[in-house]
Amino acid sequence: MKPETKAQLETLGVSFSGTTGADVHFGFGATRSLLLEAPCQLRPGKFDVDRIGAYTYLGGGATVFRHMATIGRFCSIASNIITGQVEHPPYFLSAHPMFQGGWETTWPEINGFYQDNADTIQKSSSTYLDEQQNRFGKIRVGNDVWIGEGVFLRRGIKIGDGAIIASRSVVVSDVPPFSIFGGIPAKLIRLRFDVEIVVELKRLRWWDYGLSALAGVDFTDIEQAVQRIDDNIRTGRAEPMIPRLVRVHADGSVTRESETGETVPMANTSPPTPTMADNIARLPEKAL
Repeated sequence: MKPETKAQLETLGVSFSGTTGADVHFGFGATRSLLLEAPCQLRPGKFDVDRIGAYTYLGGGATVFRHMATIGRFCSIASNIITGQVEHPPYFLSAHPMFQGGWETTWPEINGFYQDNADTIQKSSSTYLDEQQNRFGKIRVGNDVWIGEGVFLRRGIKIGDGAIIASRSVVVSDVPPFSIFGGIPAKLIRLRFDVEIVVELKRLRWWDYGLSALAGVDFTDIEQAVQRIDDNIRTGRAEPMIPRLVRVHADGSVTRESETGETVPMANTSPPTPTMADNIARLPEKAL
């Protein structure tokens, strides 16, 4: 990430931890656009993500977010997360990707084989790509999700609101809301709360209101917390959260954006150029 991109993001409420910005990359290969809800925090990593929600932190270590649609609000995502890696066709004669074409630059020796078998290589490639598009969509992570260190997420899965995933787990299937998953492959360990509480939390969706829904909440008492959130919403003390939307473009430029995708004018955050009188006023008395 360019230093000027980082500086602009910081003025708009996007913070950084453990990085100068040089090891933060938007995209997997080529740089791509990304929408952020501020405030949020980024750490080192590659972020092939469409949208990241407010009050979420993520990245660190060898993090690679790939094929990600959305990451919700109030998510706690540890370091060394790997998502959406390429899947090979296990039912083809060979699982090697060279048989879908595209390796002639890496290994020029393949050129003759590709030319002599153009039809079968094309069939292999199109069949593989069709399956990838039909079977595997992008990963979606809900709100208030905690993902432990070193987790692997398979492409196309969905992680429900309030879910927890244990460190080093390999997640290959959808994770229900407010469940605790862990293991290789990851399986349901238990629900976080009683079913009645889970139903209420899914109904209330406190993250849609943000901090205003949590006023006066005792975070250590889940039943009292649910009652207080419900009361805050019913009485109007909680108002829908309208985060600041920040778009990072592929060229590194930064703009503010509305929910409809329209560009919002940005205030000039640069300090004014000092005049000669300003410079003279800053001189110590001995210099005058």
